[in-house]
Amino acid sequence: MTQIKKQETLLRSRSDGSFFLEEGLGVSSIFDSFLREAIALTHADLGGIFSTTEAANIRQISGRNERELIEAAHWAFSQSGKDLLLEKGKTPPWAKAPSSYPLLVCRLKVDDLDSSLKANRASYAVLVLQGKTTADRFSKTDFELLRTTCKTVGRLLKESHVSGDASLVTLSLLATTQLVLEAAQAKRQSERFDFLLTEVIRVSGLINSSLDLSQLLEAIMLSSKTVFRTEACSVLLLDESKEYLYFHTVLGEKSEAVTKMQVPVGKGVAGLVVRERKPMIINDAQNDDRVYKEVDKASQFTTRNIMAAPLVANDEVIGVIEAINTVDRETFTGEDLELFLSFSGTSALAIQKTGLLQNLENANKDLRKKVSELESLFDLSQAVSLSTNRLGLVRKSIRLIIRELDASVAGIFLYSLSKENFINCAYYDGKAEKIDRVLEEEIFGTQVLSSIKEGLPVLKRDILDQPFPHELDRRYLKGSYIIVPLFLSSGEPYGALTVADRKDKLSYQDSDFRLLQTMASQFTKGFEAFRLRTEMLEKKAIQQEMEITRKIQQNILPSEKVFHSNFDLGILSVPAKDVSGDFYDYYQYSDGQYSFLIADVSGKSLPAALFMAMSSSIIRTLARNHDLTPEEILRQGNELIFEDSHFGMFVTAFFIHYNPSMFTIEYASAGHNDQVWIKEDGSYELLKGQGPPLGVIPTAKYKGGNFTVKPGDIFVLYTDGAVEEKDAQGNEFGLERMIEEIKSRRHLPAQKIVEELYATIRSFSSGKEPFDDFTVLLLKYNNDFQFFRTFDANTGQIPIFREFIYDAIKVRNLPDFLRDDILLAGDEAATNIVMHGYKDTLLRNPKFDCKIRFTEDSITIVLTDSGKGFDRTNVKDPSIEENLSGKRKGGFGVYLIETLMDVVDYKMEEGRNILTLQKFFR
Repeated sequence: MTQIKKQETLLRSRSDGSFFLEEGLGVSSIFDSFLREAIALTHADLGGIFSTTEAANIRQISGRNERELIEAAHWAFSQSGKDLLLEKGKTPPWAKAPSSYPLLVCRLKVDDLDSSLKANRASYAVLVLQGKTTADRFSKTDFELLRTTCKTVGRLLKESHVSGDASLVTLSLLATTQLVLEAAQAKRQSERFDFLLTEVIRVSGLINSSLDLSQLLEAIMLSSKTVFRTEACSVLLLDESKEYLYFHTVLGEKSEAVTKMQVPVGKGVAGLVVRERKPMIINDAQNDDRVYKEVDKASQFTTRNIMAAPLVANDEVIGVIEAINTVDRETFTGEDLELFLSFSGTSALAIQKTGLLQNLENANKDLRKKVSELESLFDLSQAVSLSTNRLGLVRKSIRLIIRELDASVAGIFLYSLSKENFINCAYYDGKAEKIDRVLEEEIFGTQVLSSIKEGLPVLKRDILDQPFPHELDRRYLKGSYIIVPLFLSSGEPYGALTVADRKDKLSYQDSDFRLLQTMASQFTKGFEAFRLRTEMLEKKAIQQEMEITRKIQQNILPSEKVFHSNFDLGILSVPAKDVSGDFYDYYQYSDGQYSFLIADVSGKSLPAALFMAMSSSIIRTLARNHDLTPEEILRQGNELIFEDSHFGMFVTAFFIHYNPSMFTIEYASAGHNDQVWIKEDGSYELLKGQGPPLGVIPTAKYKGGNFTVKPGDIFVLYTDGAVEEKDAQGNEFGLERMIEEIKSRRHLPAQKIVEELYATIRSFSSGKEPFDDFTVLLLKYNNDFQFFRTFDANTGQIPIFREFIYDAIKVRNLPDFLRDDILLAGDEAATNIVMHGYKDTLLRNPKFDCKIRFTEDSITIVLTDSGKGFDRTNVKDPSIEENLSGKRKGGFGVYLIETLMDVVDYKMEEGRNILTLQKFFR
């Protein structure tokens, strides 16, 4: 007889076919482990596993013996029991009041029982989990994972019942339960990572596609709130002063109250994060002094924990992002913060990007508006320039005004030029055009006429129609409107422009007002242009004549020239009107002497300019003859000028010859004012001459004089405009003041002296229109070397150098042998500088200077160069025998110079060779 083995299973069956769990350590160990893993998976606060006895009574297998858990288990084993996922605040099926916790119920049951078995008998165990008060719900994913685990455990228990071997099944259940829950945890992690990746991609897509900063940040905050499972999320930005943070975007129940708050930098979590530029987690907010409690007071919100990170753009903190109050866990973790920093970087990038795009969009809007305005102004300027009559200008202008100011109606009102007391009205509403004329008295009391008469512009922003009593106002001033009075250049009002009733039904703003004012200015230019056209045509012929005369005068005056002498020339001539009655001249004769002339024609404007052109040509022609003395030039000039003089016009003139080699000046005056010789010691003399102005009488005699200048002297030729200018009180500038102004500037170049003198005179007259033409010709004698010139150090310059010396000495009429000795010595010296002094040097563009000084009995030539140093002791006396035999070459040049000249001196100063040659006239 076969012995039947007693089954030791964890799952036992009743007579009705239902099952129940055996009591014992095996069952307890399995479900203790199962409960621990389930609580860890869901972050539940507590839980329990319940079963029934063989007698169908409920007993606790594992976990806490809490009333809420037991009530849930009784319901699960009841006829209506089932798996349940209950949110916090919802009422459980077994209770009448809402639950303060989220709940999760999963049953272990036999799926393949007889269908006749009642549903409540199919379940043999129940898992009940209770969540935290800080959480709203268990996740659906956790619920599904636990249901799957319960099914797996149920199958294993059924296997133990079938096999009858409890020991192996117990171990298998322990391991399998652990693996299943760990797999569930891994799946949950994987799903969360997928979710996080999806959110990151979604937020990145928002950044790339959204241009609205508020919408973008709200989307980021919503994502952050979901990812980190928090009650609220917010973004705070620094204000312009960088002293306060304001809530830009807030998600949560109290968002409206919070957005009105400001947080000082350095206070609260947000203020500290901005100041220290570091993220922060505070998990006990109510007991931490760093939390800014004012926000909770204002919003009546309780902050339990908070996570904050700085928003950094271009290495500058611009704000803070915060996550507040975890939902399904007690604290924020380091892993949360690490992920949260990516949201802070995303938010900062969003703010920076959308800010730049918004600025760009605003700039583009402004640019488009400006371009449109400029196009309209250009079109209006074209209308002004191309319109052939006033009517054409009005029609083109009103259409441009309608277009640019988006007006439904516009008007142009002008005082009639042909009929007194009439107003011309041009009306255009975008469809119909009408031009009318009304009597001024018929529109008395209208807003339009009042603005014209008083010259007061009007900008009405209200879009409601005004109850104007007059039909004209009701027609032209609908809704929001602008009235801009029109003024002539004299300041007299002559009309007005109006726009009204914007097509988009918005109000006109200050920018529209300014644009219409600009258009009014352009319109006025065109209106006045028609009135001034006739006057301009009349003046044009005269102006052309004046311009021709002015160009003739400019051509008559000598062109600038470089003088190789010991004087510095400064000239300035400024006409009081368009053309001048002053003229001047200077000329260098072939023998190295010079002539200078200054003259002043009586009268003003065009007749004086024409007389000046004729007179200057005569004197200039005579002055080119070097055989004539200054007195003779003026005498012959007077006879010729008198022949062509009409209407009593005449010329005063002062003429000089300057001989540099002798330092002598020979002069004569034709009724001109006394000229000034300022000496080196600061004293001065007034030089006078005898003789009437040119052109007064047919024949006249002129007598001048001569004198010798020295280095440091200044000779001033001037006309009345330099001394007769008056200030506001009528005081004359005067000769003495002019002399003092020149003396105080004698250290300056001659041209600078003249220019500053003119500026001083203009300042003295307070900038009013000059009384007379200003002309000053100033000769400043710098040193006692009468001739000076710089030459390039190459062989091609030697003939030019020789010609320069020849021109300087020929005026002295020296004997031929003296002249030849000087020329030969100079030629040899220059050749030595070019051929030997600069040989094998690296200087670019080498040059040498030549200065010549005459006295009564000698000439001194000084040559200066930057070539190699010259040592006279190294040059042997010449030897004809050695040169012929080829033993040495050279030596004759130095010997020749020293033989021909009376004094030869070599020295070096500041790196420059200085060769001085002197020849006495005996």
